[in-house]
Amino acid sequence: MVRDIKGIRVFIASPSGLADERKAFREVILDYNEAEAIPRGVLFQPIGWEDTLGAVGRPQSIINEDVRASDYFILLLWDRWGSLPDTTCSPYTSGTEEEYHIAMECYNSKEFSMRQVVMMFKSVDARQLSDPGQQLQKVLEFRKTVETEKSHLFHSFDTIDSFEKLLRKHLAAWLRNEEHDGTVRKEQPPSAGPLIEEASVNIPKQQLGNFPAEKLVDKAWKLADEGRLTEAEIEFARAIVGQSQIHPILEFGRFLARIGRLDQAIVMFEGAARVAEDQKDLIGISAAYANKGIILQTRGNLDGAEQMLRKALEIYEKMGLMEGIASVYSNLGNVLFTRGNLDSAEYMYQKVLEIEEKLGHVEAMACAYGNLGNVSLVHGNLDNAEQMIKKALEIDEKLNRLEDMAIDYGILGNILNNRGDLDGAEQMYRKALEIDERLNHLKGMATTYGNLGVVLGKRNNWDGAERMFRKALEFNEKIGHLEGMANAYGNLGNVCRNRGDLDSAEQMHRKSLEIEEKMGHLEGMANDYVNLGNVFKNRGDLGVAEQMYRKSLAISEKLGSSILISMAKADIENLYKSPSDTADDA
Repeated sequence: MVRDIKGIRVFIASPSGLADERKAFREVILDYNEAEAIPRGVLFQPIGWEDTLGAVGRPQSIINEDVRASDYFILLLWDRWGSLPDTTCSPYTSGTEEEYHIAMECYNSKEFSMRQVVMMFKSVDARQLSDPGQQLQKVLEFRKTVETEKSHLFHSFDTIDSFEKLLRKHLAAWLRNEEHDGTVRKEQPPSAGPLIEEASVNIPKQQLGNFPAEKLVDKAWKLADEGRLTEAEIEFARAIVGQSQIHPILEFGRFLARIGRLDQAIVMFEGAARVAEDQKDLIGISAAYANKGIILQTRGNLDGAEQMLRKALEIYEKMGLMEGIASVYSNLGNVLFTRGNLDSAEYMYQKVLEIEEKLGHVEAMACAYGNLGNVSLVHGNLDNAEQMIKKALEIDEKLNRLEDMAIDYGILGNILNNRGDLDGAEQMYRKALEIDERLNHLKGMATTYGNLGVVLGKRNNWDGAERMFRKALEFNEKIGHLEGMANAYGNLGNVCRNRGDLDSAEQMHRKSLEIEEKMGHLEGMANDYVNLGNVFKNRGDLGVAEQMYRKSLAISEKLGSSILISMAKADIENLYKSPSDTADDA
């Protein structure tokens, strides 16, 4: 019996200059069809102006009919807005703009099948951004409008590879939608585990003095904190073009890291290192190394991260620069924390606190308090964790450090979650999400979505939990945050298990475990083994379930986490008990 194949049309609109991306668009869709879509009864059809058949009439009008017949629409822009339409009566300034407005009309009408409109902006180099011509200026003005309205999916990408990953992510989401007969139609999502605060390493202020682009950098950060990211990026570009100063390049890299453009952030930090090496600026070199190390840690390359951080530390120690030493200690503590070496991580954070107290740096003290609170949280000492985080929050609120306030709220939510106060936890997570969305801090948003999903899962709202976990996975995949991806897979596995889909649950948990093992993240591995044990328990395979629980216990004991140890022991003790025995124990 031949299975019916459902054809789904995906239209791509773009001006000239993006031939490589348009070619990749077709190749990715064809590959995805063969690997995933066709076996599941769906065929994605790539559509663009190249496919418009020769016919009598205005060419743009014929292209517009292809847009109206499509199910999904991708607007792809770079440094050109496009040429004027092929008629003087058009209200639009380019054919691409006309196609976009037709797509929006279809999206907002029940008469058409348009399910989603997605925008993707290819990054523009700093020199162009600092002095945009008429074509690029129109793109930037449009992008500013999209940011302000926050009504569309909006992605930036730096390379063909990152474009292809974004496209595959959307194809996967659209395939799930089609398998539900399009019931998720017209849902536009906005553009889990403990949060460790990453202390970006910069050139110490006392070593910096005044530099020519200081006002531009300050203006850029002000715009970024207001959520005006396009304008912020333009100001950062103006700050580095034609200058040989290291500090603006580092600041631009930190900005790019915040909004999830990690490839370009690494380029900036490597560029800063080259400039600093040419100028024999040891402080600049060490700051560039350390910030690159932070990006590598986000991507799960803990060995590479530690290597960069220790190179930076060696320079700071030779110079006796305590501010730099404290920043690197903080980030080395984060690497150790991720590896599950809690005692060594705590030692690092304590050293940071001692140094920053002597220097009188209250901002850095807040970071140390937050990280010490997180260690206490994993150890199960909730009261001490709360005390530490509230100290951090008090400082961050006083200084209006929005990004750090979001982190503090997230950890307080985790503390309340562990106490069973779901309403209080959700309130904290919503506060964190509000700030992260304003700043477009993708990593923070991903973590908060995951935590909100946990709250919804504890309330048995599995549909809502799944939506949150998939949003978390989307953002973590976008920035390549392996630890976050593992958390999302693990949480999605729990959703599948609670729905009785044990095969899918096992698949999700094994994806999570594969990532955690790659990173050497003990806490995550312990959780994954518990989750796999639960799957086998539900299947009635108690022997394998016990093996999983005992693996979790061994890792938890190595980690020294009282919460995880007690959970694993309880799972083993209750495994062979009947439901009535377990109820009596409770």
